[in-house]
Amino acid sequence: MVRRKAKSPEDIKNILDKVIVQIEAKAPGKKEVILNAWQKSVGEKAAGHSRPVSIRKSVLTIEIDSSTWLYELNLKRKNILKDIKKELGEDKIRDIRFRMGDIT
Repeated sequence: MVRRKAKSPEDIKNILDKVIVQIEAKAPGKKEVILNAWQKSVGEKAAGHSRPVSIRKSVLTIEIDSSTWLYELNLKRKNILKDIKKELGEDKIRDIRFRMGDIT
């Protein structure tokens, strides 16, 4: 029996960076449009503590760096969603999900 060398696990940040590069290659400029819409909708301060990470089935997922900002943005979810829809188009986003994460 031949044993294969076990690979060391790859850092999740590296994996996400590769995925983002692949997405950007398929839809150039889309990332910047979403980031700009997010910053415009929540303001500079909140945008500094959060970032959009994906859109799947018209649900925008946002990573947030602290529970305080998670709570704050959840309180403002309806208004943020309305603003995002105005920026990106009514048919692009139907909901927003927030989750804790590293935004660096």
